[in-house]
Amino acid sequence: MSHRLAEKFRNFAERECKETSPLYYSLSRSIAQDNDVLEIAGQAQEGQPVPNLFFAAVHYLLVSGISHPLAVFYASCTTEVETSSDAWSEFKDFVHAHRQKIVSLLQSRFVQTNEVRRCAFLFPAFLFAASQFEPQPLALVEIGTSAGLNLFWDQYQYSYDGSSTYGDTSSPVFIRSAFRGNKPSVLSEPLPEISHRIGVDLNFIDLSHPDEVAWLRALVWPEHHERRDLMDAALKKRGEMQPDLDLRTGDGFAMLDEIAEEIPTESLLCVYHTHVANQISKTEQEAFLNSIERLGKQRDIVHLFNNIARPHLHLTAYRDSQLLDLPLAKTDGHARWIEWL
Repeated sequence: MSHRLAEKFRNFAERECKETSPLYYSLSRSIAQDNDVLEIAGQAQEGQPVPNLFFAAVHYLLVSGISHPLAVFYASCTTEVETSSDAWSEFKDFVHAHRQKIVSLLQSRFVQTNEVRRCAFLFPAFLFAASQFEPQPLALVEIGTSAGLNLFWDQYQYSYDGSSTYGDTSSPVFIRSAFRGNKPSVLSEPLPEISHRIGVDLNFIDLSHPDEVAWLRALVWPEHHERRDLMDAALKKRGEMQPDLDLRTGDGFAMLDEIAEEIPTESLLCVYHTHVANQISKTEQEAFLNSIERLGKQRDIVHLFNNIARPHLHLTAYRDSQLLDLPLAKTDGHARWIEWL
């Protein structure tokens, strides 16, 4: 158990944190060598990405008002941040001092990061997918929706080169990213009409509860001020769009057939999920993909996804029962860059 979990923290450090979070990079490497802290982290719910959940639990408690010297290493807690490589002893002390609260969070919370900047690749992906069909409203179904912020990708504005803007250019939610290589030609296409915004999650974030919002913000890494500001802007926008949102509790992968029955064929059924499918079994993944194929023989459907069956951002679509299957883009996990294929 400790060996496997240690390897997860080492991989997390090297693959996800090395270039984006000096604090989590340093702490992950230290955690991987400490059996006592690994034992605490290992009490997370099965199926959850342990490093993300463990760091979020600590972050959540730290920003809740608990006074501890660890705060000087967190950019979300102070403007004068100490060197990350010196944080380990204080981090370990905090974890042991608040062990019971951390374990409670590990066993009751989920990694439900609502990474709004991923809309930077969802926006061109949906425009491209829509261009493969006759003009018609899109019925959006997002699996693993968290707070539902990425159901409003058409309500945000985007810039990929620092000058031109796309999408809803009047939106206060301004997402910046960059294309490596050529930009897709569909960026300036008209925005499609959206007929449905359905989000499904096992435990979606209830924004009427302040502690739920606090947990959502704790999932954002301490140094990532832009991600946090972007999420706050999207949360405000979501509040304005609340009547258009249909959030449901449940396993979206298993509920697809039921939801599809509600969507009239005059709307193009668009199913999507990002960085979620890795939390379900291979058997469940295969059953879900079989549902997509079965539905594709009955009606037009779009499926945008990553983390399942194929690498990178991928499009599977059925038009008049004919399959379109192709990779769309390589992307950074936090959508800082996109390489359109």
